[in-house]
Amino acid sequence: MDLATFLQQRRPDWKRLEAILQRVEGSGLSSLDDEQAVEFGRLYRRAASDLNQAQTFVSGEATERYLNDLVARAYLAIYGKTRIDLGGLIRYLFWGYPAVFRRYLPHFLLATLLFAAGTVFGYLASWYDKEVARAFLLPAEMPTIQPEENQDEAAASRYTTDDLTAFSSFLFTHNVSVSLIAFALGITFGLGTAWLMFYNGVLLGVLGAVFVEAGQFTAYATGILPHGVLEIPACLIGGAAGFVLAQGFLRARPWPRREELARMGKQSVLMLFGCVPLLAVAACLEAGVARAPDFFLSKGLKLAVAGVIALLFLGYILLLGWGQPAARDNKA
Repeated sequence: MDLATFLQQRRPDWKRLEAILQRVEGSGLSSLDDEQAVEFGRLYRRAASDLNQAQTFVSGEATERYLNDLVARAYLAIYGKTRIDLGGLIRYLFWGYPAVFRRYLPHFLLATLLFAAGTVFGYLASWYDKEVARAFLLPAEMPTIQPEENQDEAAASRYTTDDLTAFSSFLFTHNVSVSLIAFALGITFGLGTAWLMFYNGVLLGVLGAVFVEAGQFTAYATGILPHGVLEIPACLIGGAAGFVLAQGFLRARPWPRREELARMGKQSVLMLFGCVPLLAVAACLEAGVARAPDFFLSKGLKLAVAGVIALLFLGYILLLGWGQPAARDNKA
């Protein structure tokens, strides 16, 4: 087909599509009635076909550029998000995400097992050889604690409060990075994710041994648990998301591995989404509960708050969202 004939036959449809686009770009797709919406879809598909024909059979660079721009605008009008659906986001958070979480519960339990193993290892290593363990297992930015025996109660309280404040701040920023890095390390077939889960547990184990030795385990628990009951699951969710991503690399399926990776990658991002609200609430709990002075919030009350938050989290992930399609494996 020559260029003149092509333009003469197709130009009316392009002009009609452009006219509808101007309306849609100004007022959105909701401004179209049913007939106009159907027409818009038909003209968009025809313009896409014309673009392919122009690139293949018709000599006309200006026509090709015009059609490319027209099709791109129509695509963005149909598939682009100009406004955030807050209602949909909230519905997914309360009903869709728990279903996603339960679908990949085995991945979460694997991350939890590795974290627990690291905690036990760190505790035992620090308890039996504290100098070597604390020198090599604790990161440089975390102060190494050398508890003194026979401290008076006030001195011990001041000492552990200062250390717990520093550790609480470290734990929050560390768990944010761990959640994201654990997810990204899924591309290492899950090996990097597994190591990060184990090592993050080692940190808690070593610090637990330090405070047990100092006779300040209650101070340790009240400084960690009020926000840790959410920060630690967030870290484990990041690890679970990394294992989901690794599954896309490892699992053999009837369809191409690239398609499987794309599908599991989407699922892993949905899993990782849960870290965001958990860490946000944990930050509030850290500032308002864990770091509150004992004369304002007693240690018993802090532990009670941690227990209530833990029960609410368990209720959220175990009771909400049953029957949601978000939990089903999208194999399309």
